[in-house]
Amino acid sequence: MSSYKATVLTHLEIPPNGTLNSELPYIIDDFSLAMHLGVRCKTLWYLIWTKARVYNVFTIPKASGKPRVIHSPNPVLKFIQRRIDQVILKKLPLLNCVGAYVTGKSCRDTAIQHVGQGVRIAMDLKDFFPSHSRACVRNYLKTVGYSHFVSGILADLCTAGFDIDTQTGTRKRHAVPQGSPASPSLCNLIAQESLDKQVLAELGPHGWTYTRYSDDLSLSHPDDLTNQEVDYVIQRMRQLIEAAGYRTNPQKTKVQRRWRRQKMLGMVVNEKTSIPRDVYRKYRSLLYNCVKNGWEVNAARYGCDTVESFPSHLQGKISYFHSIDPVKAAKLKARLDEAMAKHGI
Repeated sequence: MSSYKATVLTHLEIPPNGTLNSELPYIIDDFSLAMHLGVRCKTLWYLIWTKARVYNVFTIPKASGKPRVIHSPNPVLKFIQRRIDQVILKKLPLLNCVGAYVTGKSCRDTAIQHVGQGVRIAMDLKDFFPSHSRACVRNYLKTVGYSHFVSGILADLCTAGFDIDTQTGTRKRHAVPQGSPASPSLCNLIAQESLDKQVLAELGPHGWTYTRYSDDLSLSHPDDLTNQEVDYVIQRMRQLIEAAGYRTNPQKTKVQRRWRRQKMLGMVVNEKTSIPRDVYRKYRSLLYNCVKNGWEVNAARYGCDTVESFPSHLQGKISYFHSIDPVKAAKLKARLDEAMAKHGI
């Protein structure tokens, strides 16, 4: 036996029968992992050893204007991460409270759970994806039945290096990046175990409805609770969030009561899911101007990069509105069709 194979076999920790989810592939080492992913074993190790060079790092602006760091993997690593998502992560079950990045679920499926409630609390997790370190990923994969060795390889393939400023200088850590095909499922599964289940177990029996749409947390209760009761729940939520290893964004913590507009995920949820009135009027006016004046002037006003992409952007918005309110969306679609018939694409 070669020294390389001997070294690998000393790391094998074959899980006892029954500890591995029956839906998951049985992986005991790097060779069987490579086989299930459809690549050569040495390709996995090459990507791990050269991790610092296989990501294209760039920034895009957030809605707030602050930069969002994106780590885009090279084509080979992206293929492997997509296979990890398909072969392993997508086979693990998610709770109904998890809304984002779930096949067949729309944001309306999450928002509809909070319709007609007396009070709604909105909270936000800060730096959601990078909050999951390599050790966090490895430890989670060990809980589903994989050995320490296999979990470590998977964690290396699903994390990227981040420069963190500290008082002592800059240090490197590895965490789940935005830009990887495996990151959404991986973060959903880890957050479900460390946070979602704890919130449901503690607040669910007291009438609270809880959902998480990526880093957006929503809690609602059918009764008109007092400020003291709401403040207690917010404080307890912050404790649960910190215990799970996350941080909250205090500026995005909001309390919405039934006598004021309750808005989440871009829709109003007071009595039913609906398009906010000001948003509907904005697009109705925009489409009217497109019919009257054409695409060029309105694309420039809207801030769209090219005139050619402007109608497609509007079509995407209307498709989103259709999932919320089909009647109003149909009216906007009729205006768009009129503009396209008059001015072409």
